[in-house]
Amino acid sequence: MFALTACQSLARTLSVLAVVALVGGMSSQAKAFDPAKGFMVEAWNLACTSGDLEECWNDPKNAAEVRKTYEYVPLQASEVTKNWKLCIVAPHLKDPWWLAQNYGAMRQAEYLGVTATFYEAGGYSNLDRQISQVESCLADEPDAIVLAAVSREGAVALVNSVRDKGIPVIDWINGVATATDAKSLASYIAMGHITCDWVAKQHPKGSGKVTAAWLPGPPGAGWVLAGEKGCIAALEGSDVDLIHGGFADTGKEVQMKLVEDVIQANSSGGDTQLDYIIANAPAIEGASQVKRDRGFDDLKLVSWYITPGIDMLIQRGMVEAAPTDQPVISARVAVDQAVRILEGKPFATGGAPAYLEPERISEHIGPKLFVVEKADYAAFDKSTTLAPSDWKPAFRVE
Repeated sequence: MFALTACQSLARTLSVLAVVALVGGMSSQAKAFDPAKGFMVEAWNLACTSGDLEECWNDPKNAAEVRKTYEYVPLQASEVTKNWKLCIVAPHLKDPWWLAQNYGAMRQAEYLGVTATFYEAGGYSNLDRQISQVESCLADEPDAIVLAAVSREGAVALVNSVRDKGIPVIDWINGVATATDAKSLASYIAMGHITCDWVAKQHPKGSGKVTAAWLPGPPGAGWVLAGEKGCIAALEGSDVDLIHGGFADTGKEVQMKLVEDVIQANSSGGDTQLDYIIANAPAIEGASQVKRDRGFDDLKLVSWYITPGIDMLIQRGMVEAAPTDQPVISARVAVDQAVRILEGKPFATGGAPAYLEPERISEHIGPKLFVVEKADYAAFDKSTTLAPSDWKPAFRVE
């Protein structure tokens, strides 16, 4: 049985253009960061910086086949005229994906010669803590804030207050349901779509029913809700039945419990009725242990983003595939956007009219997405996806 009927009806509101085009660019490969040459990004023709509205993401003008690809060349240090003060605010640093974001953001601030203070709220349930962190940051009189909100709706009043003070806010990664000055945010509808589309292509309609468990991540997080929409849309018309395994913070212990619960609910004796687990990275890492320990050799694992653990598991053939949204690049872009605004310089891509606010030029860009499969792992350049193995979290650069 397909267990996501409420979300399925929501997914059907996506425009045909948006859904069909989401898989574009999967075969693209990342290249190592070079500040002189830049990196590949795609820009939305209408910047979704007027509230991160679904209508903006689904507007035909923003469909993947009409979005433009740019070589994003960041500012050079010599172009920065002042030691600007940035506050960079993240949900947590509990997994390597956010560690890669920390690496990209702080290294870009260091490269540009600006001061950056990094805050992490400790998890997606800690909205009050994140609000308190931003308030502490404001007491230090920052010039701009780069915000990955723990809640799209819960951060609205905070962001409005910050911008009312004349301080630019960059919407970084998670989306926030109010106006911001720029956006470094890939389509997580697309991330969910290309992940589940990979599974759907293995099992087209009429090929024989298979069952997949879906464990997307924290409840209420914008990237999780978007990814779920994309996944459901990708599986429509395939022979894949999806079972929802539940929402939870991406801490390893809580995700491991969800994995064990969904396997227990869909197993009898020494066998499982699950053919796939499609999930966030900590869940897949936990599922790989369960698969090994219980001898579920036919259970296939697919992550919907890449961490060092997922990278290793793909390399070893224990995970079938995972897409990358190149988090190191997302963070570098967000910092560069903030400094460009402060310097009064044009956006690197020229910018675009904000959705519903055509008089306001903003910028909404995200790294190009592609899927890494175990069969072609050797072609994967991980430098834009993962922090170096010896990187420790950085909280201040000056």
